[in-house]
Amino acid sequence: MSSNKPNNNHKSIGPKTYLATDGLDDFLRVLEKYFFATAKVLCKHNSKNYTTDLIIDLHHNFGIGECLRHFNNGDWGNYNFAEESHSDISKSLGKALESLNDKSPYPMDILELSLHFKDTSIVITRLYEKSILEQASNILTAIGKHFVYFTKGLTEMPYEIFVPIFEDDSSFKKNPSALKAKYSYYEYWGLYFDKAQEHEASIYSLQRKKLFDDSIFLFE
Repeated sequence: MSSNKPNNNHKSIGPKTYLATDGLDDFLRVLEKYFFATAKVLCKHNSKNYTTDLIIDLHHNFGIGECLRHFNNGDWGNYNFAEESHSDISKSLGKALESLNDKSPYPMDILELSLHFKDTSIVITRLYEKSILEQASNILTAIGKHFVYFTKGLTEMPYEIFVPIFEDDSSFKKNPSALKAKYSYYEYWGLYFDKAQEHEASIYSLQRKKLFDDSIFLFE
């Protein structure tokens, strides 16, 4: 098992990718228990910033429709998804990450969380520190609420859903902290559909509950 502890024999800086880190097995078991999935995690350690980012892939042996059915029934992930308890998944992810951090010499956070179902994949990217931990439950709730709209009335299933994407605005690059204030997970998502062996990219507006083509130039 590879460790993300510093190696004094290597002085290079920048991100490095590791297949495993201390305490990762317990973290994987928690993910698999709560998401009914096979979990894989990559650890990207940045020796310059003394941080480690996690890229998490959850592979489910069922379609997203089955997930949403359990979600609506309140028994997906062993949780009740009533409005008053919708933060349970976020709390469980937070506890699992806290336990992992206790065994790591560097602070860890989730950079990307992907849920791969038999018929589609949902890719959630980080906006700010611990944003995925904070918003995971709310994002799943939003997927359920908007499912009928972004599937075109349940007639077409996107094979990939990217959460979120943004209007092209380079100003945030000068002030990264503005991301938290200006952008959210609930404005635009990116969707890819199969069209006669061609890939069709669409932008879904959560506010308008409507799909647009990708010519409005948004980015992930």
